[in-house]
Amino acid sequence: MLNPKYDAILFDKDGTIFDSERMAFNAWMDTAKTFGVAFSLDIYKTFIGVPTPECFNRAQRLFGEAFPMDSFIAEYRHCMSVSKQQGVPIKKGFIDFFETLKAANIPVGVVTSSSYAAAMDSFQHTELLPDLDVLVTLDDVVNPKPAPDCYLLACQKLSVLPERVLVFEDSSVGIKASLAAGCQTVAIPDLADIEPELLTGCHYTLGSFDEAHFVFKS
Repeated sequence: MLNPKYDAILFDKDGTIFDSERMAFNAWMDTAKTFGVAFSLDIYKTFIGVPTPECFNRAQRLFGEAFPMDSFIAEYRHCMSVSKQQGVPIKKGFIDFFETLKAANIPVGVVTSSSYAAAMDSFQHTELLPDLDVLVTLDDVVNPKPAPDCYLLACQKLSVLPERVLVFEDSSVGIKASLAAGCQTVAIPDLADIEPELLTGCHYTLGSFDEAHFVFKS
């Protein structure tokens, strides 16, 4: 029997549903190589969970004010588009867990720091979108993660209280947003380590969605 204390389940997108952080990192690396600038995994890890426009702002400061950032952005987006056309891998165990939730009629949604267009690109080769009860993207809020606005908006759209919502997040930035909104939070780490003090505020820390089913056992 599924646990009745959750009125809805919300998921981050990149690094949580989709194994997309490595895809994005490769696009950053390839684009940096094309433009002859240094980039690394350690730098990319500081971008995880951060809205893409802010990542570009950080890169501009890193590469220098005279760096042709607009051209870099265009090339990066082209690399990502080509990769996404081939489909974005879905994280281990997610589909089975998602189907379990839908079979139990638990409302589910996605709350992402990506734009609506980028979200559509990610979902284009899946059948998940019609089963989402809410989708909140960067375009819907003034203050993105780590502010709680996105999660509060999703709860409002679903007409549920944040404290009765369970959120799955892979990044420190996303976990900060979920906790600040008052949601129950599951950390499911991906490419970057989550700040230890944030893990103490999470209800669970899981290795994959294969472990998520026990959360709902009463």
